[in-house]
Amino acid sequence: MAKELKKASFIKRLCAYAIDFLIILMATSILSIPFTDSEKVLEIQKETNTVLQQYQAGEIMPNEYLSRVSDVYYRLGRESGINTFIEIILGILYYVVFQLYNKGQTIGKKIMGIKIVSDTGDLSMNQMIFRAFISNTILLNIINFGFVTFAGRMVYTGVLSTFTMLQYVITFISILLATTTEGRTIHDRIAHTRVVSIK
Repeated sequence: MAKELKKASFIKRLCAYAIDFLIILMATSILSIPFTDSEKVLEIQKETNTVLQQYQAGEIMPNEYLSRVSDVYYRLGRESGINTFIEIILGILYYVVFQLYNKGQTIGKKIMGIKIVSDTGDLSMNQMIFRAFISNTILLNIINFGFVTFAGRMVYTGVLSTFTMLQYVITFISILLATTTEGRTIHDRIAHTRVVSIK
């Protein structure tokens, strides 16, 4: 079946991704309102800008800048921990469970007329988990939540920076692969799936 269908264009995949991203973002924002101190988060974000401005103005040295930025991001991560946890749960429910039981389609994919198909038969839960954890930053969010909850500031900053950079590299390579003739990204190759156009 997968071979009979035309691969989804990069533009369709990008638009579907953007739609799904906005859905998760809005749902996370709404559900986390009762648990988030918005004023404190805003105050920490302002502090981030202040530290950057001081560094750019030459008022603080690189070592002090890195130390203060690490501290700010750690406090921001702890303050936003519930948001990250909610995003993990919603991501799993939406990109794994909902998409599996909707025959490889999220709302974004349905709007754009594309879907995920398996190279090995019917889509499985394992395939959807591999895809979602790699392409939808669920794994990165789990690492973020785990380390901000149980690790110290320096460990958290180092680990998160490393994995965030790795996520950027994977995303960049996947974008390049999505524009090729085969159109299979890293998560497609690992999960043995492909995204096809159905209209």
